[in-house]
Amino acid sequence: MAASSFYSLILLISLLSTTFTSMQGFIDDRLIQQVVSSDGRDDLLTSAEHQFSAFKKKYGKTYPTQDEEDYRFGVFISNLRRARRNQMMDPTAVHGVTKFSDLTPSEFGRRYLGSGRQIQLSKDLSKGPILPTDDLPLTMNWTAKGAVTPVKNQGTCDGCWAFSTIAVLEGAHFLANGQLFNLSEQQLIDCSTECNKNGKVCNHGCEGGNRVLAFKYMENSGGVVQAKNYRFIGNNSGLCNVTENSQIVASLCRFHLIEDDHDQYAANLVKHGPIAVSIPIKFLPAQTYTGGVFCPQVNCMSNEITRHAVVLVGYNNGTSTDSDQKKVFSWIVKNSWGNDWGEGGFFRVCRGLLKACGNHPVALYAIAKNNTTGSCA
Repeated sequence: MAASSFYSLILLISLLSTTFTSMQGFIDDRLIQQVVSSDGRDDLLTSAEHQFSAFKKKYGKTYPTQDEEDYRFGVFISNLRRARRNQMMDPTAVHGVTKFSDLTPSEFGRRYLGSGRQIQLSKDLSKGPILPTDDLPLTMNWTAKGAVTPVKNQGTCDGCWAFSTIAVLEGAHFLANGQLFNLSEQQLIDCSTECNKNGKVCNHGCEGGNRVLAFKYMENSGGVVQAKNYRFIGNNSGLCNVTENSQIVASLCRFHLIEDDHDQYAANLVKHGPIAVSIPIKFLPAQTYTGGVFCPQVNCMSNEITRHAVVLVGYNNGTSTDSDQKKVFSWIVKNSWGNDWGEGGFFRVCRGLLKACGNHPVALYAIAKNNTTGSCA
């Protein structure tokens, strides 16, 4: 090869490398602009120190020592990088600074992703009837219809199973009585301590539990009191404080398993109100989620599926006017991590994510008693 051709080739490679680097820098800058603002304003924060200061102020974060604060600042920077990667892998959602941004992934997992206790379905658990799906509305949102209480916060109590179950009874009671009560999760945590028939699956309060057993408790116990009369304390009290004189306001008639089918989830949601489901939470980049529709590229190589109990409260059949979300079917999900996470404590997931990697959501609906007539629909 002639010397002139050789140097021309070197020059071309150098130019291509410089162009790629510039483009990557431009992409990174755009992604940084997407993820660094903790409050969604246009005046985007540009320095990590400034971001960390705003994060501490917004969420009331303090640290006992300077060493601890320095360590958390390093974790915070790592989570900014993670948010950028998550934005690439999950473009229909928005990722950035959240109240969990000073936690390592392992800390976040231990505190908020739960034990992943498996729901073993008993043979006597009946499936509800197959519902028609031809004329379902394009959108449904039980929150807008008044059947959903404000988002609650389980804190570090592994009690998502109780929050999910209670939310379903709250919705079912609303449909049967026209009243929305804020019901007590702590009652389930303290009182629903039974095991299944072979004793292999039990409810352990804030150490994890099972929605099927919780529904059976509500079915057999007479009902649930309001949260103001049996307040959530974030741990196991060690004593069931429901007595014959307790002011029970909502009673469960029965509950049923929903056919493992997306259209049946939607049809039962429309007919019966909010439904309890389990999601493969470790497949979701939840630690950095601030809004939009979760639809990440999922790696199904892992055998570990940690299920998190949540509540489907609605869906949108791809009718959004937002060009980024257009034609993306999304489930509207109520979580139990407080209203300062996600979309006011809610999040959205794309249609197929409920059943990602062979996950079976174990969807359940409930029928509540009409307190006036004493009847069950």
